[in-house]
Amino acid sequence: LSVVAAAGLLTACGSSGGGASTTSAAASSSAPASSSAPASSSAPAACDATIGVSFYTERIPIYATMHEGVQAAADKAGVKVTFADANGAAETQTNQINNFVTQGVKAIIASPVDATAMVPAYKAARDAGVKMISAGNKVADADEDAFVGADLVAYAEQTMEKLIEGIGGKGDIIIVSGPPQISFVQLQQMGWDAALAKHPDVKVVATGVDEDLSTAKAIDVTTSLLTKNPNVKGIMSSTDNIGVGVVKAIEGAGLDTSKIYTAGWDAQADAVELVKQGKYTLTLSYLAYTWGEVAFATALDAACGKMPVSHYVLTPGLFIDAANAATLTPDQISGKDPSAIPAS
Repeated sequence: LSVVAAAGLLTACGSSGGGASTTSAAASSSAPASSSAPASSSAPAACDATIGVSFYTERIPIYATMHEGVQAAADKAGVKVTFADANGAAETQTNQINNFVTQGVKAIIASPVDATAMVPAYKAARDAGVKMISAGNKVADADEDAFVGADLVAYAEQTMEKLIEGIGGKGDIIIVSGPPQISFVQLQQMGWDAALAKHPDVKVVATGVDEDLSTAKAIDVTTSLLTKNPNVKGIMSSTDNIGVGVVKAIEGAGLDTSKIYTAGWDAQADAVELVKQGKYTLTLSYLAYTWGEVAFATALDAACGKMPVSHYVLTPGLFIDAANAATLTPDQISGKDPSAIPAS
């Protein structure tokens, strides 16, 4: 995904092919961020618009929290929002986007299931005058109207740097990633590679793919990798669903979780609890509630004819480890309580 490589970011959106939920909702308490900030200022001015949202899958907790942020912002604005869950299937998401267009929505927030397969649906919607705002995942810049999310390449590089520092700058590690056709996985890999290139004494001795982004699959994948590589010092995961499976696999192999640096993304509740217990080393919160608010604000502005200054509307992230896990509340981790959001 070469066009995406220039800037690693993400967004999310939803609509349903059969069973979309519709709500009257309203404007965000946060205006759409500029090219470098997440915002929480004045709400966008509402026009006569309906917004569709098609998430990758709400089985992944981050999307459920984004849903809450979108809904809360829409409620404040008095804007109708229709949600759908693609359940990780490109055909389902294509049908959802097509249905949204037929229903007359003015903008769609989507976390594309596949960076390539979703391009025709994006094109058809845009040809019909519907603004396509990506979040959570993305397609190429030219195929979407804007992208809302974190700088994934930068955060991936930072995450790998923290792992490398945590293992003392040398040693063998494993990477368990999500499906390679998803843009955020591609962007993560760029960031990981950038960090690893600076540390030749750190060796990636094995890699695995969790196509389901599920804990159960991650247990199987990691167990197999650990059987052949029991002396690794760190394991990097694309998501906390995977990371929780990694921890369970380490325990199942009779290894000490405190001696293997483990890291992932999403800051879902079970992962944060493992951090508190000292079994999981690091997770990254996308502040998903805030992310949902900003995605809604950006989509509503676009629907009303006001596009963001930059194609990329950057949202913040928050690393969680043993130093802060016990003091952060769930609302701070999601961004619903903005008090823990790092200064830009």
